[in-house]
Amino acid sequence: MAFVQVLSFYILWHYTKAWQDLFRIISNYLWFVSNYFSIGLLWRTLFDPWRRMSIVGGKGSKDSFVGAILINTFMRAVGFLIRTVTILGGLFVLLIAVSLSCILILAWAFLPVIVFILFFAGLGQILKGVM
Repeated sequence: MAFVQVLSFYILWHYTKAWQDLFRIISNYLWFVSNYFSIGLLWRTLFDPWRRMSIVGGKGSKDSFVGAILINTFMRAVGFLIRTVTILGGLFVLLIAVSLSCILILAWAFLPVIVFILFFAGLGQILKGVM
């Protein structure tokens, strides 16, 4: 009788409270991946110079002014490329995390059924070997 009661409590927990915890854990993983790659911050600063490396326009001649524009443009291009690669890498890892989360949700839904099927299949194999 106690086994049936424990089993009923497990099934009740598995399909109610555990779902809430599972979705909370998945959302934490997705939040972590998004923040680990700083996708939002990199998107907002996509055209900023790389590591804030820039020079102030030259006060002396046209050459120093043109040089400053070229260097600042180059640093913005470097920053754009590095941030774009990082954002794409983060989105790829985020896609993998979402895919694994979907697989986890499906596996969690059918886990009790799979356990019972495997239990009775194993029991059948044991009984077949005894007889």
